[in-house]
Amino acid sequence: MLPAYRGDGKMTRGKSPEKAFVEAETIASRRGEVRLIPGRRGDSFDLIIFEGLRTIFVKVKRSLTKFTWPREVLHQYQREIAHVHRIPLTAVTAREFWVRHPSRKWQFFLVRHDSIVEIGAGGIYAPHAENPAIIREPPKGNIPTSGDTGFTSESDK
Repeated sequence: MLPAYRGDGKMTRGKSPEKAFVEAETIASRRGEVRLIPGRRGDSFDLIIFEGLRTIFVKVKRSLTKFTWPREVLHQYQREIAHVHRIPLTAVTAREFWVRHPSRKWQFFLVRHDSIVEIGAGGIYAPHAENPAIIREPPKGNIPTSGDTGFTSESDK
């Protein structure tokens, strides 16, 4: 990627994410009332979402790669996330970091006091958990009656 230059000959940090802001406003409007915050790239947030019980401050960025782990986004955007982290976190506020990829896919991250976690577009955190294994009752018939088979039946209870 070639460096971008301002009119005065100095380099910039790339194109402004205009399309990302338009898409972000659409996504955010599904959650509540939205206010875009015009400003500079170094600002702590780009938009505010007013939900029924909380206010969310959101920073929007673009990325060329999808992040597998929240630690990767923290490494890639350390300075930007540090700016978001400056916003006081209370019982009625939240801080989020949204990333748009060239494929128009989005990733959303919740910036907490001591960590960053990936969330859905609706702001819901769904932890990665193992589903419980469902084991059917063994078939009747040639099952040894001595020893533990690992299965329980209603009569064993």
